[in-house]
Amino acid sequence: MARGGLRLFAVVLSITSQLIVPCKSFYEKGSDVITLTKKNFDGEVHHTDMLYVVEFYREGCGYCQLLTPEYEKLAGSLKHMVKVGAVNTERESYVAGNHGDPENPISGVPTIKLFKPKWDSKVLGEQDVIVYNGERKAKAMAEFMMSHMPSLVKRVTAANLHKLQGSTSPSALLFTEKSSTAPLWKALSIEYRGRILLGEVSKDETSVCKQFGITEFPTIIALPAGASGPGDRYGGSIGFKSIDMFLWKFENKLKKEKREKPKEEKQNGKKQKENKRKGKDEL
Repeated sequence: MARGGLRLFAVVLSITSQLIVPCKSFYEKGSDVITLTKKNFDGEVHHTDMLYVVEFYREGCGYCQLLTPEYEKLAGSLKHMVKVGAVNTERESYVAGNHGDPENPISGVPTIKLFKPKWDSKVLGEQDVIVYNGERKAKAMAEFMMSHMPSLVKRVTAANLHKLQGSTSPSALLFTEKSSTAPLWKALSIEYRGRILLGEVSKDETSVCKQFGITEFPTIIALPAGASGPGDRYGGSIGFKSIDMFLWKFENKLKKEKREKPKEEKQNGKKQKENKRKGKDEL
């Protein structure tokens, strides 16, 4: 080969080597987007009380590549409130064809679907599946998901406060200036369903705020069953993880008190008997 031809070959080889980049998985380990496979799809998506949004994609798809950064943003913004997962349709063809929505098979990518549990159903895993056809931007997708977020939050007023105080369940109250329920509080109401009743008190309910000594908003307090105040006051930042930890610790404190109560009653009974014996001996 002539010297000029060798130089041309070297240049072409150099350019080609720069263009060929090893194919990386769309959602690497550590991503807020959960990689869904045949092994974990059913347990992750069909057996949860949380909303679950799933993207069906193909690595060679240009539109899928454009969606990836926005989908990552979505997962970060909804962390702990809505689960966000993704299925590689080439590697997981079984899941792509058997994901619980036979009426809307995957005919193109990217396809985004929201799996919405039927919270009033007694059958575990029963869901509505909704195809998302809106704008492929994190904000638009988040607004759509939040619009489907259910709420078990009770609006507490001076008129119905007695029902809360007469409940056999512990409760947590959010005192707020906002007129609509925050998605975070809605998500926590699902998380603690049947364990802690989550309520919301408007700033305008001045008599209720006064009863609990509330002067700043937002304020969260946790109350044992039947309590009328003051309760355990939350002092952290307004975020799902920190409030979840607060409620979890409160719940466990109540469980511990319940376990220790019979022991205390037994000890008090022994003390009373001993006091009676001492009284007889003195006589």
